[in-house]
Amino acid sequence: MKQTILFFALLILTSCGVQKVPLNELHTLEPVKLYENSNDFLNKQPMEKEFGILVKDKSDQHITTKGIFDLKTGEKSKNGISAWAIEYNNNHYFNLGYSTDVNHWGSYAKFDIEGKYCAIIIDENSPYILKSTSQTYGGGLAGSLIAESLKWGKNWKDEEGNKKRILFIDTEDIHNKMMSRNESAHGNYFTKKQFKKILDETGTVLTDEKIKEIEFHRIIELIKSANEK
Repeated sequence: MKQTILFFALLILTSCGVQKVPLNELHTLEPVKLYENSNDFLNKQPMEKEFGILVKDKSDQHITTKGIFDLKTGEKSKNGISAWAIEYNNNHYFNLGYSTDVNHWGSYAKFDIEGKYCAIIIDENSPYILKSTSQTYGGGLAGSLIAESLKWGKNWKDEEGNKKRILFIDTEDIHNKMMSRNESAHGNYFTKKQFKKILDETGTVLTDEKIKEIEFHRIIELIKSANEK
């Protein structure tokens, strides 16, 4: 009962913008490892400090937090929100703040494929947060970039007829540091240009017609094959 009261007290305080968790309440946080950028993630080099999160919402595909805190001091981490990925319960999650197509700071999507090329598979049963974005765009460059990302491969059907999307991350495609984003790779819907790079690296030759007809499971196989090169 006492632990339940402490948990709800911490929940209320954090929702009000508290910057520090009392030391006697740190046990209510769940431990995580933070990866500052995509290069650190690839090299398995998490940040040295010990961190904990207060979970707002989660599923088998995502986590949404109310804050990331230093487990020793209780201070809210200034760099926590900009971490490119987190490790939680032995699983790795991508920071959706580094996506334009599925942009949600404070939310993290579980990787389905890890390596030089990372992927997150989104389907009709995925939580709403993985099928939406907190940003709205009109015309101009930003709008045209989003339109380009949606021109090809918005979704495919698997062998059972279920629609799938792929949030794809090419860790060789590094973007400069900007605002809350560290110098890192970004993750957006899989594009035809990215797929052609995968084909080149795997030595796979497909006609434009075959590319249009390619099945979802074959795309996943090719991404995994490219990671082995």
